[in-house]
Amino acid sequence: MLLVFLMFDYSYRALLNNYMISFKEFYLEEKAGARCTKVTGQQSSTRSDKKYMRCTRVGGKLKRVHYGDPNLRIKKSNSKKRKSFRARHKCSSAKPGTAKYFSCKNW
Repeated sequence: MLLVFLMFDYSYRALLNNYMISFKEFYLEEKAGARCTKVTGQQSSTRSDKKYMRCTRVGGKLKRVHYGDPNLRIKKSNSKKRKSFRARHKCSSAKPGTAKYFSCKNW
């Protein structure tokens, strides 16, 4: 009985070890695909809670920025709404490379 248990334990450990290796490879691949490799323009966001994303260079490093509400439209043709948005979000003080900066740039 002990021999059967040891064989089962060994095969279980081997299976678990193979699973963990493949899981680590998958996780690292997934994470590597999420990195920015160059500066990009505005794209649809990969996150469900944001509308846009772009890769930008901040301080010499590439950074992925997600911004925008997926449930709202930008109504920049209306000058009163544009003025109100820019005042509410303090667009004059937005630092380059931030979500606030790109959102204000769209408005």
